[in-house]
Amino acid sequence: MSARLPFAFRLVLGSELRLWAKADHTPVLWWRDDDARGPTGALEQLLNLARRHQAPVTLAAIAGPHLPLLVRRIERHPHVEIAVHGFTHQNRQPEGRGFGEIVETDEIDWVRNQLRATVMAFHRAGVSPSLFVPPWNNLQPQLLAALPDSPLRAISGFDQDAGVEDGVARLDTHLDVLRWKDGARFRGQWKFLIRMRRLLQQRRLTGQWEQPIGLLTHHLDHDHATWLFLERFLAAFPVKARADLMGDAAVEPEALRA
Repeated sequence: MSARLPFAFRLVLGSELRLWAKADHTPVLWWRDDDARGPTGALEQLLNLARRHQAPVTLAAIAGPHLPLLVRRIERHPHVEIAVHGFTHQNRQPEGRGFGEIVETDEIDWVRNQLRATVMAFHRAGVSPSLFVPPWNNLQPQLLAALPDSPLRAISGFDQDAGVEDGVARLDTHLDVLRWKDGARFRGQWKFLIRMRRLLQQRRLTGQWEQPIGLLTHHLDHDHATWLFLERFLAAFPVKARADLMGDAAVEPEALRA
């Protein structure tokens, strides 16, 4: 963590970070970016940002027609990991019931088949992912039940502690740089930093110093203010690779890659 934080960072986080330093701990952060569909100008901006700050990023990608081009584009970026971002990223929830591609009446076998077909599409594109990121962070019970029978070893949603749920390793994000009501836009640095302070305080008071905090971005939806904030944030706070936080759950068994 940089000793010279921007003014807003010092004002909101300074006292909490001093308590962390006094206890000889530093925050553990990781980074997930959602909705990657293929090579775009926004993706280039994301990759350049990650490279400048040597920041590992997990790129949740959709299995669409441009997936092979996306995989080839990031092959030269060893600190970028591709995750599976849903089956088709299509909302199937009834009107007024939120968003998600798995509905209450879906059978586990259907979900299991969707998982395997989607993973095979990633394999054909040249990558063997081990993490599933449900669209809209909607973790239905059928998904958790089907994952252990798939080549995927872990799942990532939003705002829960890292751990194992129903036999599936889980590593969530907690800090969304965007707000979504009435259209995607920058959340604002004050709201973002105040939430981060609350998360740090919770971990300190419960002694969960190593409990990761996940940064969530959506490169296709970023405006200029979002990119500027991320530049300052990543300069101040280093992030760790998911593999460093999840161990064996970050690696797909060789036997399942066929």
